[in-house]
Amino acid sequence: MRLEDFPRPFSDTGVGVHWSMSSYWASQGQQDWGFWAEQLKAMKIRWVKCIDDGGLSAIQLVMRLLDLDIMPVVRFMWMEQCPGNIGSRGMDAVREYIKCGVPYFETLNEPDLALEWKNRHRPDNWLEIVLDNWIGDAYKILEAGGNPLVPAFGVGCLRNPYEAIVERGCKDILDGGACGAIHNYALARPLEYPSDPVNLEGVPITQEEWEEAGGMWAWEMNKDEVNKARQEFKNPDASILTDSTCFRAFEQVNHYVVQACGHSIPLMMTEGGYNVGQRAGTTFGDDPRYAKPNPQRTSELNLRMFKYMQGDISILGKTCPDYFFCAMPWLIANYRIHVYQPPAEEQGPWFTDKWNKEYGYKGELPIVQMLKDLPPRIRQSGPVPAKWLEVKASDSLGDSWDSRLDFIGITFEPYPQTDIYVWRLVKADWQDETESNGQCAIFVKALDVNGNPLEGIGFDVARKGAVDIIKTKGTVDGYYGNYTLYGSLGTYDVSMSGLSDKVIGVGYGVEIPPHDPAPTSFRLIFQTKLGTETLPVPTPEEPPILDKQVLIDEMKRLRDAWKFGVVEAIDN
Repeated sequence: MRLEDFPRPFSDTGVGVHWSMSSYWASQGQQDWGFWAEQLKAMKIRWVKCIDDGGLSAIQLVMRLLDLDIMPVVRFMWMEQCPGNIGSRGMDAVREYIKCGVPYFETLNEPDLALEWKNRHRPDNWLEIVLDNWIGDAYKILEAGGNPLVPAFGVGCLRNPYEAIVERGCKDILDGGACGAIHNYALARPLEYPSDPVNLEGVPITQEEWEEAGGMWAWEMNKDEVNKARQEFKNPDASILTDSTCFRAFEQVNHYVVQACGHSIPLMMTEGGYNVGQRAGTTFGDDPRYAKPNPQRTSELNLRMFKYMQGDISILGKTCPDYFFCAMPWLIANYRIHVYQPPAEEQGPWFTDKWNKEYGYKGELPIVQMLKDLPPRIRQSGPVPAKWLEVKASDSLGDSWDSRLDFIGITFEPYPQTDIYVWRLVKADWQDETESNGQCAIFVKALDVNGNPLEGIGFDVARKGAVDIIKTKGTVDGYYGNYTLYGSLGTYDVSMSGLSDKVIGVGYGVEIPPHDPAPTSFRLIFQTKLGTETLPVPTPEEPPILDKQVLIDEMKRLRDAWKFGVVEAIDN
């Protein structure tokens, strides 16, 4: 399978992010998805790594990412995952995700580390056990139409799973659609490491540079001690093949891949990048040559990484290789997304209040605004999964159709094009249990050709074996007629009386748990238009410009349109 044949999002820049540490919707953005959706769009994020418990627990997040044309990479996660595979439950989830348009699956995480094994005991033959299990999953995912990711190992691990895969006679996995996951944390080292001047030559630091980088907090030792360490640990013979504890680890992994099967496969950073205060090692003196980055420096380093991913800059004279598909660094949010893991909050998630007081921030690191300001450079646009190319009737309504309606199973059925007047749906909103203020109803407003609200116009609420006709109301009710919901989602179809677009599958209930009873409401606005019109609903601030005499002549020609309220819009 050629690199250019692997699925990519539209307008792919390679810029992404690791989402929540949780595998459940309540801690993935459920409470304020509108905010997160706006942030993702503004930062022009194209890839998101998300976590699933092996049973479609991330489906709500995934569907919303797909709605934004963002490529999800789904990782299955549970405690002490090794030894084992994803099992029949996991494969059922894979198939459902593929139906939705998700191609990429990460089934294991850092199996070289003991903490990923039962009782935290990693056997000596761990790689053989891991691959025996992963290969079985990989074949099943490929057969289902997905792309399995060879597991990422811990930072700097030099074990070679790709060679072992080929030695097992499974080169066809690497030829036929597998990708590689990498966790290339940069650990405060520059993108060029290990071929940077500090590592190669031990270039000393000045007192001014020591202070500018953050003084004792950043270095944990004085300037002279830093320079002593730089001399002691310099390595003129450094190579990415012998030291991959850095961002450029993708070069080492690609070397393993090409040696094993003769060609590159897509590699993806599913964790990595720069974190606040994180450098090589976790205790004093592990690598004192580089300063721990503060929030500003962390943001600057991550921005440079993303510029490299887009092709704006090069590293050591080389631009981002085609096989390095995307960077999804750790982590967009922790407390802010209702996951309460103190260590992660210390690492500087992009959205956090931790640094507000010290740095004058307002709930986010500078990287957020930096990405919003970064002009995107497209590396490749698609090919997207076939599901992405399906067009829903509601797509024609754009933002006038509340995207949440798609997630609760509501569909739009437009009346066929015609040269006479029909009722066109111009706005459809859903109010969940927190927005509906205890109401559980369908609210419908009718507008004439000028966008003026109409009183006393009938609309139909159809259910199995019956149709109720309700009328719109007057000024006191905002011209909305209302119908109390007694049936759950999927019970009712709503349209104006006469020739009209329809909203299919209305009822009370919420998405999670599926169709769980809850007081929810719908607000629908229909406008009478020529059946070929696709104009947006007029607003009071920007009324339509119409020739009155032309409109009167047209109304005379269409006297039979009285029940649509058209003539009521014309002066006598």
